[in-house]
Amino acid sequence: MKNAHIKWIFILATLCTVGIILTQVYWVRKAYMLEDKAFDYRVHAALRNTALNYWESQNIEAANYNIVTRIAPDYYVVQIDDKIDPAFIEHILKVEFEDHQLITDFEFCFYDCMKDTVMSRHLINMTSTEGKQLSNFEYPNLSRDNYYFGVHFPNRKEFVLKKMGPWYFSTAFILLVFLFLTYILFLILKQKRLSEIQKDFVNNMTHEFKTPLSSIQLAAEVLKRTDIVEQPKRLLSYATIIDSEATKLAQQIERVLQMAHAEKGDLILQKKRVNLIDILNHVLLHYQSLIQDDLVEIDLHYIDEEIWIQADALHIENVFSNLIDNAIKYKNDVKPIIEIIVKTKKQSVEIAFIDNGIGIAEEHKALLFDKFYRVPTGNIHNVKGFGLGLNYVQIILRSHGGDVKCLSKLGEGSTFTVTLPIIK
Repeated sequence: MKNAHIKWIFILATLCTVGIILTQVYWVRKAYMLEDKAFDYRVHAALRNTALNYWESQNIEAANYNIVTRIAPDYYVVQIDDKIDPAFIEHILKVEFEDHQLITDFEFCFYDCMKDTVMSRHLINMTSTEGKQLSNFEYPNLSRDNYYFGVHFPNRKEFVLKKMGPWYFSTAFILLVFLFLTYILFLILKQKRLSEIQKDFVNNMTHEFKTPLSSIQLAAEVLKRTDIVEQPKRLLSYATIIDSEATKLAQQIERVLQMAHAEKGDLILQKKRVNLIDILNHVLLHYQSLIQDDLVEIDLHYIDEEIWIQADALHIENVFSNLIDNAIKYKNDVKPIIEIIVKTKKQSVEIAFIDNGIGIAEEHKALLFDKFYRVPTGNIHNVKGFGLGLNYVQIILRSHGGDVKCLSKLGEGSTFTVTLPIIK
């Protein structure tokens, strides 16, 4: 998939997501306002019926004016025009609130016009939850010349929100759709990255296989000449080329097969009790010719000469060789200098491979140990490989109960730290 297509997919997905979220927010707010108005309407109706029932029981003529006033979002007062019996008012309030489906706790108080003050406060538990206490609501003294009672709903907002159950479901559904859309976009990006990585892998593999095959073919063409038998030195030279290039080709094929087995979990490890320092010294023997020709400098530092680990020596050697090879391949214009520092801890050993190479940019560190991934070097293709080395390193170390971490800064070299459990 082309980058332009992915760009448009992201733009359209973002616009759709923003539109859906804004629409949902608008309708949720609208629904809350409607539920709030419905609550206010039911409260007005219930309180007016309470006053009418009270007047009827006291043989008092009902008032024609508006007797219910909303003082605050959660506080109402009712003009009653007579002394109030708290127990009777409480009973009527409970009945009316139940009839109007206002099943929520409330508080009420009385105003005594003779004393010009708010009298006793009462908490009514409509939700059958004991142990609740009066809220800290400050009941205002109103300049009125008659008796009235006030009703306060401390849980008004929670009650209204509970009435919006279907909207919670729709919001959760939209959230799931949003997460699914995000997951789809993530898969598209992942597939695109895998496609690019696999394409690079095929190109690299073709190059790595064609190079030794070309050398073998050229040497074979020379060996087919009849006069080559009379030149034993040239015969030996070309035979050596064929043997060397065939060995390289076999090693490349073996590396790919090992990674395939490792990915499936079929890699068989022959773990034995081995000395880590002996393994490191044996690995360094392969680089003696480079060291003697002053093409590379490798320094090994350790304190304990015997550090025992339970490991497959061959694979651990390959791990160390991979890290050293990378330090040599990804070099600056100066001679590669590699320091190998071994430190033991209580139950593990750390082997740090420190180089003075080109380093790794921050954005590439997260993918560094992925299979087939290679840090891009622009149009310069002077570094060969399949992108399997560090992935192999991580798989082998984790199969030994260890791990590998990378610290690096572009232009300032890298430090790969290998951790392995030790045997006391």
